[in-house]
Amino acid sequence: METFFYPSATGLCDIAAYRWLPDGEPKAAIQIVHGMAEHAMRYCEIAEYLNSIGYAVYANDHAGHGASVNGNGKKGFFAFENGWDLIIDDVMVLHKIIRREHPGLPNVLYGHSMGSFIARACASRFPMEFDAFVFSGTAGKNPAVGIARLLARLRIGKTKGDVPDKKLDSLAFGSYNKGIECARTRFDWLTRDKEVVDEYIRDDMCGFTFTSAAFRDLFDGLKEISGRKWAAKVENVPICMIAGKADPVGAYGKGVMEVCENLRKTGHTKVVLQLYGDGRHEMHNELNRKDVYRGIAAFLRGMDDNKMPPKQ
Repeated sequence: METFFYPSATGLCDIAAYRWLPDGEPKAAIQIVHGMAEHAMRYCEIAEYLNSIGYAVYANDHAGHGASVNGNGKKGFFAFENGWDLIIDDVMVLHKIIRREHPGLPNVLYGHSMGSFIARACASRFPMEFDAFVFSGTAGKNPAVGIARLLARLRIGKTKGDVPDKKLDSLAFGSYNKGIECARTRFDWLTRDKEVVDEYIRDDMCGFTFTSAAFRDLFDGLKEISGRKWAAKVENVPICMIAGKADPVGAYGKGVMEVCENLRKTGHTKVVLQLYGDGRHEMHNELNRKDVYRGIAAFLRGMDDNKMPPKQ
């Protein structure tokens, strides 16, 4: 694994990025987009697995996350204005780097949780740039997102936007452990693997509270990718959706199936849904993650077998 940096579109930090390269020529490049309040190095295990089956893997820490908290950067903060657009710009800079380093190689964008929202925005904004997508731990349309956006803007007026907002955090995540009997920690909804949860809690770069401005950006992003209008803008390329039936982010499977249905109703014929019973939010960190890895490998193998020409 190698680390490199490039300037963030936010102007507040440099973006830390990582590359994991396989032995020999890669079959495709997979760009991982991590979720909120975590960082790209939590994806080392799956990156190394993908290397072992012949894929190059890249990822970056979003502004306000991981090793991208530098300069004037703050944890859980993107920018005072247009934060959602700016973190998408940072992801697309890495995409251009991958294109430059691996010309002609198929590109797969793999987003988890908030990263899946970013990946879905990239899919609709830049429909000709990617050859396939993996959306992990994503969400369907939330009827409360309009109120949440308004509340976040009101909160920015009180907090200036760049301080952690515990009230919005409680509203957004306070019920996520509700479906877990005798929850051991407040992050049990992430995975049934206790070691992963404990490591997450020990990590200073995980589980922090988003600022009011970052919540505004997140809610703006959710509005952008909700419904059939978003789905209709996405190219008909292979899409794999991964979720656990016990994941509150995906409304326990219902939200994920809604996204699949929206894609299929707008003409997408290459959507694969991998829904795991008892799985929680981070299927790549679940007790049965080896099965999840094999499912991803099968999807990628199908893409390879179709010999789909890469985007130019």
